[in-house]
Amino acid sequence: MSEFYPLLDKYGLTRIPLRFYAVLLLVLRPYILWILVLTMPEGGDKLLAAVYPKSDDFLTACLICAPLLLVVAALSQRKDKGHQRWFRIWRQSRWILLAVVAIDLVHSLTHLPNYVMLKAPWLLISPVLLVLSLWWLLTNAAMKQVVTEWP
Repeated sequence: MSEFYPLLDKYGLTRIPLRFYAVLLLVLRPYILWILVLTMPEGGDKLLAAVYPKSDDFLTACLICAPLLLVVAALSQRKDKGHQRWFRIWRQSRWILLAVVAIDLVHSLTHLPNYVMLKAPWLLISPVLLVLSLWWLLTNAAMKQVVTEWP
């Protein structure tokens, strides 16, 4: 069926947009950075301090994006032999993602250091991308349809 309808996957469901995965990677950046720091032989603390100048910000960011781990688990079960219990979480995944992106945006904006424009302008990349992600999640019709489907 997906031969004739390239917008469908092999289960006959609407394909998940690639931007959804990009938003997941953006919001899960504390965990990705944590894994990166743990695998670095040395100097990982300097990388962590460059992205999160205050150590409490890193822990708060990890707690903010923790609900997305449920969305990732539900996404992994979106297959033919997946557990049906995950569908309840998958149905709410758009709202979970919207809430986490909005909270992460507020946290990112309120915890920017005073010197951000002069000494660390790269810290502004994440709030800009979060605003774009929030706008995409609110306006994309495909995401509304994707979260209602389950194999």
